[in-house]
This record gives sequence, C-alpha cells and structure tokens, in this order.
Amino acid sequence: MHDIYVNKDGTTRYDMTQLPITHFKPAEVRTSIERLKALGYTTDIEGRELTDPSQLLELKPQDIILPACPNSLDEGADAVLVRIAQFIDDLLVRFYGMKPYYAVKSPEDLAGHLVVALAPHTSAGTVCRIIGFSKTQGFYAHPMIHAATRRDCDGDEASVNLLMDSLLNFSRQFLPAHRGSTQDACLVITSTVIPSEVDDMFFDLDVPWRYPLSFYEACASYASPRDVPVEQVAKRLGTPAQYEGFGFTHPVESINSGVLCSSYKSLPSMEEKLRGQMELAEKIRAVDAAEVATMVIDKHFIKDIRGNLRKFSMQQFRCVKCNKKFRRPPLIGKCDSCGGKIIFTISEGFIVKYIEPSISLAEKYAVHPYLRQSLELTKQRVYGVFGKDKDKQEGLGKWFG
Repeated sequence: MHDIYVNKDGTTRYDMTQLPITHFKPAEVRTSIERLKALGYTTDIEGRELTDPSQLLELKPQDIILPACPNSLDEGADAVLVRIAQFIDDLLVRFYGMKPYYAVKSPEDLAGHLVVALAPHTSAGTVCRIIGFSKTQGFYAHPMIHAATRRDCDGDEASVNLLMDSLLNFSRQFLPAHRGSTQDACLVITSTVIPSEVDDMFFDLDVPWRYPLSFYEACASYASPRDVPVEQVAKRLGTPAQYEGFGFTHPVESINSGVLCSSYKSLPSMEEKLRGQMELAEKIRAVDAAEVATMVIDKHFIKDIRGNLRKFSMQQFRCVKCNKKFRRPPLIGKCDSCGGKIIFTISEGFIVKYIEPSISLAEKYAVHPYLRQSLELTKQRVYGVFGKDKDKQEGLGKWFG
C-alpha cells in the first residue's frame, strides 16, 4: 500500500554513503527558520539571532541532514521516510487502535523527528535527529556520529530507521538462527553520544579556524605530525568544547553546489567503476596508480575470488519454485516438495567475474611479481573447478588495454 520494503529484522531502512559536516545554512537543508529555532538553532556561529536562511549555523552533534538528490537514480530519503511514517501511522491506527504518531504530509514535517543510525556489520544503533534534507546523495552527519557508528568517514555506508519503526516493528524472532545473523540488526541503541566513548579516530579531528604559519613550515620540513601544535578534539574531551565551537578553514557557498551524486553510484558495471577509479589515479600526481591497482587486487579481487570459490564448494542448493534449501540435491533431481528445478545458490559467474579484470589490471600497471603469481595460482584453482571455456574468454584490452 505504501510501497516500502521490509528488512530481515522487520524494519525499513534507508542506506546512504557517509559524509562529515559540522556547519550548515537553513537554505541548504529546506527547513524553515521558525522550525530550526524550535529545534534549538536560535543563533548563528557569530552569536547573532537567526533571521536569515543564509546564516551559518553549527550542527548539533546528533543532528543529521538526509539526502533528497534530484540527480540520483535512487529515491530520496525525504520521499521514502514520508511513506514509512505514513505506514507506521496506519499500523498504529488500524492494528493497535491508537492515534497516529507522525501525521506527516510533506518531507519538511520530518524535521525534528528521531531516527536510528546503523553502520553495516554492527548491531548498535545511534539515535539522531533529522533537521533537514540536502540535494547531495549522502548521509551528512557530525564526525562524532560517524565515529559513534564505528565508521571512519572515508566513504563508508550507513542506514537510518525511523525510531518508531525500530521500537514498534523490530523483533529478534525475525532474524535467522545462524551465526552472524545479528550483524546489521539493531540490537541495542545509544541515546546519548559521549565523545570519549566513540571511535578514537574522531579524537584526531582538527578543530581550529585557521592553520598557523608554523604548520606550513613544519610540512615543508617533513616534521612529525606529533610535533606540530594543532588543536584537536582529543584536547577538548571532558569539557563543553567537545560538543561545540568546531572550526573550519574554507567556507563554501552551498553544500549543494558540488558533486551531488557519486559517479560510483551512476556507473552501472564494476568494470566501468574500476576503469574510472584508475583513470583518476593516473591523473593525480599524489597517487601511485600501481599501488592503487595492487590494493584493489590484493584487498578486494583475490579475496573475493577465493572466498566465493570456497563458498561454492560448501554451498546449498535451492528450489526455484518453493525456495526450499537442500544441503545436497535430491537423487530424483528435483524438489521433493513441489517438483521444482534445483539450482546452485552460488553461480560460476559470481566467482570468475573478477579474474580477467584482475589480470588485465596487474599487467597494465606492472604490480609486484609475487601478486601476479598469486593471481595466476588463483586463476588455475578456479579453472581447475570449472574448466576454461575459450569461447567466452575475451582480450585483456577490454578492461585495461
């Protein structure tokens, strides 16, 4: 009825790429001055009363700005969360016989409502408050929040659930019984973030409004970072300054004036994403393209190929009709419940798709011989299982000629 999708734990979440932010303007987040004042934003960073949508405000640590990007292939969080809120209200009225809680008619009505932020592979959510929506397809939040979700703000992903959705619809009974099923399920919630308890990477955040000349002189002489006196969050822990008064060095006209949607999201295939990454690495003088290629192969491709090959040998089989799982396929060659066709749960293509791009990448960028040999051995292991179909092999130049 409301066109929403339900997660394995009974809730509905919205996933986004994480972006750090410490300041914003009312005009950037589509929230009225009156509403922001009601949410505690009464003055700007210079102490002047908030009267103009172009005034600069410091973001309160547990407030967040969600995406409503017109250039993204994905639907904005504004539209999705409105539908989720309307579903929850219907559930309260029709099933529980209670009054609606959200009563939202537009995305702007969501400003001030609470959500639970959760990072992948964790089970601890953090309560945050929506203060508006940007045109950037990303999860704008204070660095403290990203650290509280145990992420390091380098392009990781996190999700948000409406708090009432988590409280009302989450149940551990929905989760599978196997080990690891509680990952990505919000088992506990942190209501108040204490800076000293978040990931310690946050402690190294620089907070001055400008870097002194001594900083640049130290950079020129390659001094140790520990010997350069720059104020960081670590020096503020345990004081009121751990929450506010953060500085920045370069102002912008609008957070919505830059890249609104990452090309990684818009490029359809893995090959195109990787090709774009390597083209960028070649253009940036500070980046060693061969090192990037090495890390992509060593940290991603080889591990995926080997891991998927191992899973293939241990996989279950399933019926395409009733979805029944089998540890071994029945001798009759079809589902013993409905007679449906039995197929693999992990396909050959899922394993071999990274082999040729990896080899092409290794050869073009002349990665270390040890890595090339490891890649060749991995290739032989895969072909030892599936054989080598010469008709399907394509030239290496297709990827990185």
